[in-house]
Amino acid sequence: MNVIFIAPPAAGKGTQAEMLEKEYNMYHLSTGDLLREIASSKTELGKNVKELIDNGKLIDDELMLKLLKEKISSLKVNGIIFDGFPRTIHQAEMLDELLENMNQKIDSVIYLEVDKEVALKRATGRVTCSNCGSIYNIYFDNIKDNKCNNCGNELSKRMDDTEEKFNTRFDTYLNNTKPVIDYYQNNGLLNTVSSMGDKLEIFNNIKSIIEGK
Repeated sequence: MNVIFIAPPAAGKGTQAEMLEKEYNMYHLSTGDLLREIASSKTELGKNVKELIDNGKLIDDELMLKLLKEKISSLKVNGIIFDGFPRTIHQAEMLDELLENMNQKIDSVIYLEVDKEVALKRATGRVTCSNCGSIYNIYFDNIKDNKCNNCGNELSKRMDDTEEKFNTRFDTYLNNTKPVIDYYQNNGLLNTVSSMGDKLEIFNNIKSIIEGK
């Protein structure tokens, strides 16, 4: 069972991918994590990837497919959750071809849909405790005097969690991802799941899709 997760910022994709990974013994393949993993290796390929990342250059599609093939071939799991790839129709077609050559396929594409205003509050309301690592949201959690409920330490907010930056990220993501969403919808693989409710309720909806395949 191979699944693609598509979700705008603050839709809760990371949480759902982690829950899915544990439930079905799947592997959460984040392309960002994969690139960092390879870049930290001492191999020649790792050095090349690190140089590209350090210089702010994009990883071309052919190299990305090569890295994905090596990673997928090494996994002993019941399926893969693709996160961060594909981002274009060309990448989607290349991934289809790669998996076909490995006697695999994409079984389902999960699009986590979230209202922009809710996503905005999730992103801009996030505060963290530097002492114990607890994470809260000023809009959804009961916080007193901006203190951590666990240890009493002062809570802080990330400087880049601003409404302006969030709006740019959210709108850019939707505009860039629409062709990919349309591609999978036309192929009969797209499943839209609302991520507006409780995380367990969202997860159960995803499970129903997975188990129905």
